Amino acid sequence: MRVSGGLNNNSINGLYNTMMQGKIAMHNNRLSRDLFPTNNAQGQGSLSANAMQYISDIKSASSAVSSAIRELSGPAFSQKTMVSSDNDVMTVSFTGSNLSNVNDMSVKVDQIAMGQLNEGNRMASNALYSGDRGSNRFEIETGGKTTQLSINVLAGDSNRDVQQKMATAINNAGLGLRATVETDSATNTSMLRVESTNVGTADRNAVSIRDVTGNAVAQTGANQVSRERQDAIYRVNGGEARVSQSNNVNLGNGVSATLRAASDREVTVSRGNDISIIRGVVESLVRSYNNLFSAAAENVNDPRAQGLASRLMNVTGAFSRSLQDLGIGFDSTGKMTIDSARFNQAMESGKVEQFFTEGGRNFGFGAALGRLTDNVSNNTSNFVSSSMFGNSVAGNFSYSGMGNAIQFSLMNSGTLFDYMF
Repeated sequence: MRVSGGLNNNSINGLYNTMMQGKIAMHNNRLSRDLFPTNNAQGQGSLSANAMQYISDIKSASSAVSSAIRELSGPAFSQKTMVSSDNDVMTVSFTGSNLSNVNDMSVKVDQIAMGQLNEGNRMASNALYSGDRGSNRFEIETGGKTTQLSINVLAGDSNRDVQQKMATAINNAGLGLRATVETDSATNTSMLRVESTNVGTADRNAVSIRDVTGNAVAQTGANQVSRERQDAIYRVNGGEARVSQSNNVNLGNGVSATLRAASDREVTVSRGNDISIIRGVVESLVRSYNNLFSAAAENVNDPRAQGLASRLMNVTGAFSRSLQDLGIGFDSTGKMTIDSARFNQAMESGKVEQFFTEGGRNFGFGAALGRLTDNVSNNTSNFVSSSMFGNSVAGNFSYSGMGNAIQFSLMNSGTLFDYMF
């Protein structure tokens, strides 16, 4: 610890000797009481733990924002992978080792692999159920085994009540089936749908539903197959049809695809931006910005902190319309939010790359926000008021920012002291 100011040479030598004699602890305690009093009246606390936390928060958050901005100004978009021209039809990923050896390709998805679908009778939802009352047992054969389930039909149950009881029993059995009751409000009718989550034509994926006691299956029509199980069919570069019992397929050269929908149009697979990397950097930017904004906005007793919050809002406000086009908005507290669907669309159209890289670090949103956060990181004292010290200490505050060292310059009782921690 170094103390200077308002002292002559004898005083300095005496202080030095005292420190060398191991009495520095006494000075530490005195300075600690000056800077961190524990019995201050409300609103009079000197530099508190909260104040120290605020300083640490804005410095680390602003550094993180600046780092994300630097990545988005170019580096994040230079990392390429193989991408699909239509993610609604097919998504792709690259797991190979050398992207430069992979050529563009076109893929035509004729059909995707699907599981068996049973759709029951459409019944008047609120009408009194006319089937057997009491315990109704039925069995489902799928995945190479047969499982018995049961429901209890009460005298006052409606058609929809019984359909829902069957759906609940099927879902709770963990058979790889998804049962739902589809209701049509226009006709006030409902039907039971049972779909296998196991896709492809393998025999084990067949589903059979039949009554054991009672007639719940026959009454609801749960055994009626409306779509047979099917394999995926697709073509690469106009070649022969390929068949797969899974929608996860290998296109070759380290390119894997997940088929999502059939389409009359070919999907192009080519080099493009790695959306997972860019989304990660954007999420880091949003998270760090929110940390910085919250630290400043919530420090209502410091005018410089409030000034920082205002400057952040001014920067984002100037680009709010463009940010919204990317799916980046703001909630009622001023924090950034991301609309995933809109962001993905903006990524596919190239809007995200254009927005963040246009003008690099010299122009645009990244440059404006980066200049501000660089300033906060490098000149933290400009964003902290002396009022943070309360009424017990008056004067100026400075932040040295060297590693963990924090230097405070305070004017107290007409004498200047520098405290170095």
